[in-house]
Parts: sequence; structure tokens; C-alpha cells
Amino acid sequence: MTRKSFVKGAAILAAAGLLSKFIGALFRIPLTNIIGDTGMGYYQAAYPIYSFMLIISTAGIPTAISKLVAERLAQGSHREAHRVFQISVRLMMSFGIVTFLLLSLGSRTAARLVGSENAAYSILAISPCLIIVTLMSAYRGYFQGMQIMTPTALSQIIEQTGKLVLGLWFASYWIRQSVELGAAASVLGVTLSEGAALVLLLGIYQRKRSDIKREIKKEKKFKYGESDFTILKRLARIAIPVTVGASIMPLVNVADLAIVVNRLKQIGFSQDEADGLYGLLTGSANPIINFPPVLTVALAMSLVPAISESFAVKDYQGISSKSSTGIRLSLLLGLPAAAGLAVLAHPISNLLYSRLPAEKIATTGDILIILSAGVIFLTLVQTLTAILQGVGKVAVPVRNLIIGALFKIAITYLLVGNPKYHVRGAAVGTIVCYGVAAILDFAAVIRYTRIKVPFMDFFVKPVIAVAVMTVTVYGAFSIGEPRLGSKLATLAAVLAGIVIYSILLLLLGAVRRQDFELIRGGKKIGRLLERLKLIRG
Repeated sequence: MTRKSFVKGAAILAAAGLLSKFIGALFRIPLTNIIGDTGMGYYQAAYPIYSFMLIISTAGIPTAISKLVAERLAQGSHREAHRVFQISVRLMMSFGIVTFLLLSLGSRTAARLVGSENAAYSILAISPCLIIVTLMSAYRGYFQGMQIMTPTALSQIIEQTGKLVLGLWFASYWIRQSVELGAAASVLGVTLSEGAALVLLLGIYQRKRSDIKREIKKEKKFKYGESDFTILKRLARIAIPVTVGASIMPLVNVADLAIVVNRLKQIGFSQDEADGLYGLLTGSANPIINFPPVLTVALAMSLVPAISESFAVKDYQGISSKSSTGIRLSLLLGLPAAAGLAVLAHPISNLLYSRLPAEKIATTGDILIILSAGVIFLTLVQTLTAILQGVGKVAVPVRNLIIGALFKIAITYLLVGNPKYHVRGAAVGTIVCYGVAAILDFAAVIRYTRIKVPFMDFFVKPVIAVAVMTVTVYGAFSIGEPRLGSKLATLAAVLAGIVIYSILLLLLGAVRRQDFELIRGGKKIGRLLERLKLIRG
């Protein structure tokens, strides 16, 4: 697979991810206004527990599937690629059923453990997702291994659209009964939307099944490949370290929930106040911070099979080229996003959550300022992890994230228990966690891929562009607020920042012609800009 192919695959996922995040924002903002910060605390209490159990079932397997499928297709064996998928489906269904039973039967116990008993209904409502999403992830992993990204993209959009419609509808009806039922009803909408996405993937697979069979029949000689047990061992060898690594942050988030809520109560906050502050952290600030990394998630998902394919045929130049492109694009996306969020943290909070009380908007803005620095590290961790997984070093990013997570737990416990910091201490812990992991991952990637790191292209040019963009954003908002009001001035400042940053990247030569393959019709734009000497090849 060429660098062009993986970038185009990433582009499809990125476009779907952006649309999904936009729809998700449309969901969370009115949801916060419907069920309030306390209801969001119940809603968010279900997610760390659900995410942890879901990761156990899904995180490593899709990566392992896409990696093994890509390797087999690179070697010309469609039959063995499909066998990997079939074995994975059976495995995922088993995992999904087990984790569903554990979470549904233990919903009240789980709610008590995290210090929020009223979240039990929300936890119960999300538990069926464990069966649905585990099975869905097997199909996504298979399609991604074949570098067919459209099914994953479409299923993401269905997930978010269904959640928006059903979640808000259910929440607005059941909130009349109680806050905890309103939160649980919104979670039930998520579960049903996941079911709709699974139906879509099943339908796409059925349509492509005849093509898959035709490719298998083209293989002239049938040679029985690895046994089912051997394939399971290879899946496990890849999936277990990835699953452990992916489980770390959800597990830390479960600990975070218990630490934050309980420590806030220890320093004088009531149960409702503690739930509300946790809701602002995870339900209001975190969704904004998680918006920019959706682009690098798409890059990461495309990088794993792309680098795995090069690694399987010992194309070390291809590994270096794809890795370098992935890291550079991550920095070009993460740096401006972090700077923009830091400068406009309070205006953005006011724009999105205007129906919240003024002091809660201010608290969200304070949390957002702190978390914005974490965007840079998070985007890098995602891309660097994918590179290391592609070259078979799946345990390395796991170890590095564990080290970062230990720092986070310690810092969160100490700072949240300090009235001066309270919930903001959890945000500081998050930055330290991803910062430590990113530094360690970057060193590992240089060691194992031997990529060249051009300091000027990777750091100097993006930092210059971001610095000028930041001044522009601050000035645009300061000038625009008295004349346009805070909300319109915020939108104008964001637009001005995007335009200025894009122009500066071209003038500084920070982007190349190949990077424009990220967008439809971008190849022609890239050639035109190259002829105008605005970019290089």
C-alpha cells in the first residue's frame, strides 16, 4: 500500500469522524441543557465502566484483525484473510456475551463502587452495547484490513445520528420522571443507535460477500494455511498487549471517577456538587478536547494496516515514509487545535453551554484551558502507537501509557484533594499522563523505525504558524466581541485562525503536494499550488 493509499483511507475516516464528532457535539450540548450537569454526571458515570469492559472485548481484536488481514492480502491470500475474520467473529461474540452479563448483573454494585448509586440505571442501559459493538468491531477490523474504510465511516455516522435523535427524544421524555431516568434514557438511545450501525455493517458485508468469494476462487492452488488455534494465538499475541494498552485509560477513568467524586466530597462538596463538577469535566470539557484528535484517530486506524503491509514485505523505506507523514500531519493538526482551544476556552464554553449557570460555564472554561495542552500529546500518542503496532512492537506503547497513567492517578489524587485545584487537578493529571507517554513513544518510534526527524519541518515551521495564528485569534476575538457579541466573535475568531494558519503553512512550505490527497479533488489543488511554487512535492 502506498502512502497515498493510507492517507486516502485516513481521509475517509477523518471526514466521517469529523461529522460524527459534530453530531456528537449536537447531542451533548442539548443533552447537558436537558438533564443538567448532575444528569451528565450520571450519564458519564456509565461511560468509563462501559468503555473499560468494551475495550477488553474490542480494542486489540480489530487492530489484530486489520493487521493479519493486511499481511495475508499483501501475500496474495484472500482465503486466509477471510478465515481470520471468521474466527474473529466467533471470538468477539463470546467476549461480548460474557462482558454484557458481567456489567448488566453488576450494574448496582458498579454504581456504588464509583460513588454514584443513581448511575445504576445508566450503567444497565449501556450494557447491551457490549454485545453489539464487539461484533461490529470484528467487521470494522476486517474491512480496514482490506483498506475499505467506507463501512467504518458510515457506521460511525449512523451511530452518532441515531444517538442524537433517539437519545435526546428519550431524555426529554423521561427527565419528567427523574434526573437519573432521564440520563439512563439518553444512554438507551446510544445502545439502539449502535444496533442500527451493526445492521448497516452486516448489510454491507452481505453485499460484498460475493466479491470476496470470487477473489478466493481465483487462487489457483488451495493450500491449507494455519490452523484455527494458530490464528487464535497470533491474534492473541497482537490483541492482548493492545487490549491491555487500550484498557489503561478507561481503567484510569474508572479510578478517576471514584477519585474525583470521593475526593471532592472529602474537601466539603456535597454529592450533587461533586457529581456536577465531574459532569463538567467529563461531559462538557472532555468532548471539546476529544474533537481535534478524531483526525489523528483516523490516521492511526489507517496507519496500522499500511505499515503492517510494508513490514510484512520488509519495505523499510515505506515504513519510514508512512511514519514520517503520520507524525508530521499529527503535529500540524494537534498544535493549532491546542493553541486555539487555550485562547478561546471561555468563549467556546459560553458558545456551547450558554444555558448553564455562569459559574459553571467559567469552571468549564478553566478546565478547558488546562486540558488544551493535552491535545498535542494525545494526537501524538495515537499516531505513534499505531506506528509501533504496525512494526510489531505492540507492547512498547502499552508500557509507556502505563507509566503515564500512574503519574495521572497520583497527581489527580493529590490535586483534587486540594481545595485550590479541586476538579482542575484531574485535568492536570491528564496532561502529564499523555505528555509522558508521548515522549516515551516518540523515542521508541525513532529507535525501531529509524525515521529521520527534520526539525524544521516537524517543529519550527508549525510552531511559527501556530504562534502567528494564536495572535490573530486573540486579536480577532478582542476586536469582534464588543461589536458582534461573544458568540459571533468566537466563530469569527475560529474562522480567522483557520484561514491564517492555512496560508502560513503554504508560505512556510510546511505542507507538501501529497498532503492534499487528504481531500477529494486535492490532487489537482496540490499540483496547482506546486506550479505556483507555494508548496513542494
